[in-house]
Order: sequence, then C-alpha cells, then structure tokens
Amino acid sequence: MAKGICATLHNPFKASLGGEEVVLGFWSSSTSPMLAEMVAENGGFQWVLFDSEHAPNNVSTLMAQLQAIRFSNVPAVARPVLNHPVEIKRLLDIGFRSLLVPCIESADEARAAVRATRYPPQGVRGVSGYHRNNRFGADADYFDYIDEAIAVIAQIESVEAMPHLEEIGSVEGIDALFVGPGDLAASLGYLGKVKADPVQDAIRDLGIRARNQGVRIGIAAGTMEDVARYHAWGYSLFTVGSDVQLFRQAVEKLSESICAFTPTLRGEGKG
Repeated sequence: MAKGICATLHNPFKASLGGEEVVLGFWSSSTSPMLAEMVAENGGFQWVLFDSEHAPNNVSTLMAQLQAIRFSNVPAVARPVLNHPVEIKRLLDIGFRSLLVPCIESADEARAAVRATRYPPQGVRGVSGYHRNNRFGADADYFDYIDEAIAVIAQIESVEAMPHLEEIGSVEGIDALFVGPGDLAASLGYLGKVKADPVQDAIRDLGIRARNQGVRIGIAAGTMEDVARYHAWGYSLFTVGSDVQLFRQAVEKLSESICAFTPTLRGEGKG
C-alpha cells in the first residue's frame, strides 16, 4: 500500500500533517474521560493531545479517554513520559497512532523515537498479536500497514535542540516538529516568561527555519492571538488552551462571584 494512501486510511491525522493548512487542537491533562468526551464533541478542535509527561496519566487512564472519544472522529495524540521504546510501545498498543515525543535534541534521538514506533526490521517495537490497536487480533492486515500509519512529532524545547532543527526535521519518519515554549523559555534562562523578547525571538527563528525547510512545525498556544502571531512565523500545528487551565480559570471566576455575593446575603439577614 502506498504511504499516502496508508496514512489517509489508517491515520487521517498523519495525512493532515502532509498539508499546509492550520490544524488546531486541544491540550488534555485532566485524565478525565468525561472531559475528553466533552472536548471531542466540539467541532472546533481537529485533534486532542493527551499528556502523560506533565499529567498523572498512565496507560489505563489514557485508554479510558480513547474509549470516551472513540466515535467522535477527533484524532488523539499522546505525549509519552519520555523517549523510550517501552513507553512508546505501550501507548501504541492501547490505540494511539500519533505521538508527540518530548525533548528531542538531535537527529539520533529523533531516529530512536521513530524506531520505537516501527516493528523489526525497521524498528524495535515489541510484537504482540492481541492488543487494542489491532482490534485484539481481529485486524489481520495490521502488520502490513501500521509502520507507515504511525505519526511521530518531535518536540523541540531546549537550547541544545535549536541548532539541530533541520537535522531533526530531515529524519525519515518524523512527520512534524513541535515547540514546547515553557521548557524552551526555561532553557534560555527565562523560566515562566514565554513572552520575553528573547524567547519569542527564538520561537520566531525556529518557525522561519522550519518553513524554509518545508517542515511542518507546531507549538502550544495560549490564545488565538498567539496562534495568529505564530502562524505568521511559519507555524501551522497548534494546541490552544487546556482542560486544567480552563477549569481553574472558571472555578476562580465562580469563586470570586460567590465571595462578592456572600456579604450581600449576610447583610440581608440582619435586623
């Protein structure tokens, strides 16, 4: 089966990475199947990133969230804890076909990530005949297509990675790059200050270089204003907002309104 046809049939998200259109997603860290289902039911999101590096997710909680959005047709992408073949294998076996691999700093590390997603002889993925990704063995053609159907996105998030962007983007099997602005800011000496000029300059430089190379590059954006700015710099793959952030903001707003209203109620009870 031709590579393009394989991706379109077995991983539409990977197929979308081959284009130039803007792809907007959502960052999920809550571990909640109900919230995952709620997000996936909204048509604005073209993919959902399920995090396990900075969220208390494990294979059980991630599988439950995959089951919750199964019929939504919204692609699911997982971020493993680290670039390790066992970690990656377990995410693939429970059903993910697209991975955002953190902290890639060299072409060799990018190649290792790709090899972890491929079966021998192209890679080192351990073989199981019965898991969720092959419908527990019912998908008889699984081994014929799955290597070409897996999408690997390499996360660029350190000063060490920046000079190697072109080398990482050129690795066979890397479908896109993705900047982690928080870690990049910390690596540049601006912990917690993503909007600092040197950090934004670095983000701009990475986007322009990727665009000049013809490599798809993405980034985590807080607002649509961020999306517009980053898009002008060459970015086209985004997550916008996160469940934990939105829930915290909503709870804070509700709490403030309650605190403002409570004195009024207490005053009415006097006399």
